[in-house]
Amino acid sequence: MSYGAKTVQVHKKLRLDKRKGSNNWYARITLPNSKRDVKSTGTDDVEEAKEIALELYYETQARLKNKLPANTRKFKHVAEFAIKRMQDELDAGTGKIAYKDYISALQRYLIPYFEKTDVAKIDLAALMQFDTWRERQAGRKLAQSTINNHNAALNRVFDEAELRGWLNKSLRPTLLNKGVETQGRGSYTLDEYKTIYTALRSFHQKTKDAKAAATRETLRNYVLFLANTGIRHGKEALALCWQHIEWHTKDGERYLAINVDGKTKKRKIIARDRVVDFLDRQSQLNPRLTHTTFDQLVTAKSNEPIWTTRLGEVIRVANVNRAFNTLLQELNLKTGADGLDRTLYSWRHFYATQDLERGMSTHALSKQMGNSTLMLDRHYSKYSPLINADQHSGRDGKKAKPNTSTDPAALAFEMLKSGKIDQSAFLAALGVHADGYEPTADIRMLALEAMNADLIDQHSLLKILK
Repeated sequence: MSYGAKTVQVHKKLRLDKRKGSNNWYARITLPNSKRDVKSTGTDDVEEAKEIALELYYETQARLKNKLPANTRKFKHVAEFAIKRMQDELDAGTGKIAYKDYISALQRYLIPYFEKTDVAKIDLAALMQFDTWRERQAGRKLAQSTINNHNAALNRVFDEAELRGWLNKSLRPTLLNKGVETQGRGSYTLDEYKTIYTALRSFHQKTKDAKAAATRETLRNYVLFLANTGIRHGKEALALCWQHIEWHTKDGERYLAINVDGKTKKRKIIARDRVVDFLDRQSQLNPRLTHTTFDQLVTAKSNEPIWTTRLGEVIRVANVNRAFNTLLQELNLKTGADGLDRTLYSWRHFYATQDLERGMSTHALSKQMGNSTLMLDRHYSKYSPLINADQHSGRDGKKAKPNTSTDPAALAFEMLKSGKIDQSAFLAALGVHADGYEPTADIRMLALEAMNADLIDQHSLLKILK
């Protein structure tokens, strides 16, 4: 602002200024922290302006005496600052992916309702009225998870107001959440997993629409990827580019690592070995990629999105959801035996239960999935009776041990199917690297079955078949 065209000192901490190009007087109040609060008097008469300025001064002093902010701002104004701060962090690559949900909540619900309300005047009563309005706008009672996002967005606005001196900490209201408890998503059994990935091999051939067929073709790789990484369906998975894939080497062994921009923070995860095959097949659908081997693609660090169809289009959440729901309906697998509907997000639950069944700790699993151990315990403790059926039934320790000397290859294959060993251990159990190794007819058949079930890749198959 440009002041000083005219100045009238009213007293030590109050003066009148005229901006250049304006006839009205502005009261400039010096606050205890040496900052200045500038307010318009709305008049060009100096004597009238003095009276109004004094009223504004004593009103400000009264607010400070009662431990209220010297001034406040309308909610929309503060929210715009909060949105800009979050967007700047997102653009810089340091912001949480959840910021996108917060911005959406502000623009769709919070700003339209609180737009002209002083941010310092939002109290419990105002929030309860907002809750009623929000339900009316949505046409239903919102889920607790949705309201948690709204509360987080509101807290970002309060943080901004507090930072700028427009809200005292003591005035911040306690945010409530009376939403509907989120119903758990269903999961899949191993047999259902096999049924689904088998059906996906030909699913794209069942439509004459070229775009739908291309989406279904990519859906096959996408489903297998979700089921074998535990990555969240939606923004977390669909935002991945080839540059986020890398090799991680440990003790001479190579593992496929994926850099994920998670819901709350970034993390690096290790995919199951078989994911290499799924991603290699997926890369061949993108007409803009020119690599000849998967290693070349990983080294190239391409910024091309992973989930691109052969038509060169990135799959959209709505389209891929629609295609997958159609498949589940055809297979009569939309609803599980527990009465819960299954979605693409359910593959995350499938992945978690598989790891827990193998005995992985919730601490190790939380690092992979980007959840807290508390969250995992809350969501998956209910599966304990099923995961640990042997222990709960009293059979644990009473089962006859399999006679590994009779057919170690068959046992290794069963362990591979149940996820107790990976394909590297499977090769070792077969003795592929031992001197004098020769595959028997039974081993060849087991290897082909494993390949057909997407349990091993082509490289491992060739090693077994020698």
